[in-house]
Amino acid sequence: MMGAVLDHLRSSAWYYLTAVLATCARIGVVRTYFNQYLRRPVRRLLPFLDPFVTIDIAAKPEEYSFSYQGKVKSSDAYAEVLAYLSAVCSREARELRAEGAGEGHGFVLSLREGQVVADDFKGVTMSWSAVAEEKTTTWRASGRCCRLTFHERHRRLVVDEYLPHVRRAGQEVMFGNRPRRLYSNKKELSYHSRRDEVWSYIDFDHPTTFDTLAMDPAKKQMIKDDLDDFSNSRDYYRRIGKAWKRGYLLHGPPGTGKSTMIAAMANYLKYDIYDIELTTLETNSDLRKLFIETTGKSIIVIEDIDCSLDLTGSRATMLPPPPFHDDAAEAGYDKSRGKRLNILTLSGLLNFIDGLWSAHSGERIIVFTTNHLDKLDPALIRRGRMDMHIEMSYCGFEAFKTLANNYLEVEAHPLFGAVEELLRAVEMTPADVAECLMPSKRSARDADACLARLIDQLKERKAAEEDKESKTADEDDEQNAAKEEEEDKRETEKVASKSKSKKEKSEACQVVTNGAHTGASGVSVSSSTDSLLIDS
Repeated sequence: MMGAVLDHLRSSAWYYLTAVLATCARIGVVRTYFNQYLRRPVRRLLPFLDPFVTIDIAAKPEEYSFSYQGKVKSSDAYAEVLAYLSAVCSREARELRAEGAGEGHGFVLSLREGQVVADDFKGVTMSWSAVAEEKTTTWRASGRCCRLTFHERHRRLVVDEYLPHVRRAGQEVMFGNRPRRLYSNKKELSYHSRRDEVWSYIDFDHPTTFDTLAMDPAKKQMIKDDLDDFSNSRDYYRRIGKAWKRGYLLHGPPGTGKSTMIAAMANYLKYDIYDIELTTLETNSDLRKLFIETTGKSIIVIEDIDCSLDLTGSRATMLPPPPFHDDAAEAGYDKSRGKRLNILTLSGLLNFIDGLWSAHSGERIIVFTTNHLDKLDPALIRRGRMDMHIEMSYCGFEAFKTLANNYLEVEAHPLFGAVEELLRAVEMTPADVAECLMPSKRSARDADACLARLIDQLKERKAAEEDKESKTADEDDEQNAAKEEEEDKRETEKVASKSKSKKEKSEACQVVTNGAHTGASGVSVSSSTDSLLIDS
């Protein structure tokens, strides 16, 4: 009985196995036939059955490279799309994901997996969703991606216009939300240094704005308009074939607000600041390395450029012998003098400003500051390199009113008239005016006391300047009197000398005339000669 059952099972198994194999064979035949004859027509029919196209912008997991760049960062496109969706589309989403913005600046909202939002662009509706990227290998972790879905007929619009628009808008959101930074170059550089190795930074949280900047309002508005024109002129610069950069030269006495102006520009444009100390650089390559490791939307600053380096002559800096170099000549080291030759040149700095490397990344502002404009090489500050020359002058009445509003919160006061009159006669920097308006004791911070202190300071300076001018005038009068006396003396001596010369000439002419008359008579001569002989 048991054997019969087993035989029945064996026969049934073979029966079903034969059926499965036959089915697989038929499927193989169908697949072969489909691949040969039906795949292309079916592909042509698919757009009519499902006319929607999907594009995935994936977040690439961090991986390591053996190149000198080191760690590869996440896809910039993915970060830009996330920023765009968080700003534009997340307001309509019902399921969101919050992530820390870093540096204690709140949260960034993004779509949760499975959430779908719509975005309109030129009358066309696009669909965005957050999905988990499929795992392709066992060692690679699954990532996230943003999926864009749109109709096939809008393919060109999406690829040519919409996606570039998303990236640009995402970049603006990222730059607007990120904490701005103040970078400073490190002393030791190498060719293989990464950005985090050539620059050190701190968060830039300077409170200065153009509203609080002590300057004539008309000049401030002119600078703001120029900055707006620059930041919105990407296509214009590309059309005229010029690198997207602009140079500003700030010049004026110390204390007139040159550094404060740079902070106001950075806050107005929301740019980072790269502060370059030229004295730490040895070669033009070092300067180029620093420039390559900067980002767009930044202000590159070289302060007191007239004092930074002597860029017109040969320079050598005392340094210890270079390590790990047997050939000192290759290291630029002069053994006979114990000096390492420093070959950062004016030509290298000019190439940094407007050479081929100046077009790197784009949207940069280069700012030079100096206390002595006349000391700079004309080639360094000509138009085209330093496009706008801004004179930071002494405090005028309009600048004073800004400071009074900042420090005392007053827009008008009876003492303003006296201050205005004194500021016309006395040169005082905005820094000195601000110091008078901000006393050390908080209890004494009232408008009357501060303005009276400022007036006293202005009067003291005016009296000192008048004393100096009076002393200078007296010295000039003494010098002029001495000069006039010396000139009178020389004139008298000249007249006396001329009179004496004329008298001697007259006497000589008289002698000659007398001699001529005596020689004509002939008697007196022989008589006097005879008398001379008798006397002798």
